[in-house]
Amino acid sequence: MLSQIHMAKSAMFSFQRKLQIIINNIANAQTVAFKKRRAEMESLFPLILTDSMSESEDVVGTATGERKKYVEYGQGVRIVDIRKDFTNGTVEITNQPLDMAIDGQGFFQFRMPDGTISFSRAGNLHQDSEGNVVNPNGHSLEPPFRIPQNTTDIIINEEGRVFVQTNNQPIPREIGQIMLANFTNPGGLKDIGQNLYKETVSSGTPVFERPGQNSVGNIRQRALEFSNVNVIEEMMAMLMTQRAYEVVVKSINTGDSMLKTGSDIGK
Repeated sequence: MLSQIHMAKSAMFSFQRKLQIIINNIANAQTVAFKKRRAEMESLFPLILTDSMSESEDVVGTATGERKKYVEYGQGVRIVDIRKDFTNGTVEITNQPLDMAIDGQGFFQFRMPDGTISFSRAGNLHQDSEGNVVNPNGHSLEPPFRIPQNTTDIIINEEGRVFVQTNNQPIPREIGQIMLANFTNPGGLKDIGQNLYKETVSSGTPVFERPGQNSVGNIRQRALEFSNVNVIEEMMAMLMTQRAYEVVVKSINTGDSMLKTGSDIGK
């Protein structure tokens, strides 16, 4: 009975964590470029594995002429991985000159305070007091460029070339080039918060490309990619997870009652 309670306890903790992931997805349904997560669960190593394998090798029947039957059961479940879904979200027009969406694969690059580079799909950028282009958390876009004073218009084409037009210049001049990072396995990126990611051994080394080249997406100015979370799907998943959690809790309560009854009988 104690092993059954242990199995139910592992399921309770796993469903609780899965529910937290679903709630986080729903909470970020309107977050720019947020990528939904999925909890991958697996059964823990099963008991009576040797006996269950020997069943196929047991050619000797019982006294009744029937083959021996063995029961294999696991020791519970656990969350083995939390996968990130990097499918593109919906793109919406914002008409803000420094808003950018990536139409396809690739990530923007940002310089962190410690000098390292992080990556993000979120292109909701603005300029600081010195004209540097930064993300909402103040991290500078890489490669960096600065918007000159008296700029009247900012033009960013699909290839990531940045042009500005000032009061005294009728013809726009180029001031920078946006480069995108591409990974062989984006799902292996490490989430560090603030809608940013770090490369890992699993993700592979980033390859830097101009937008529109070598399978990297184009830049869409004055638009943003929003979350790829489907709220209806997440609500249904949350309902199913809650029901499974309730069943597990009931099984623990039932096992506890049976143990108490057995203890009382023993007395």
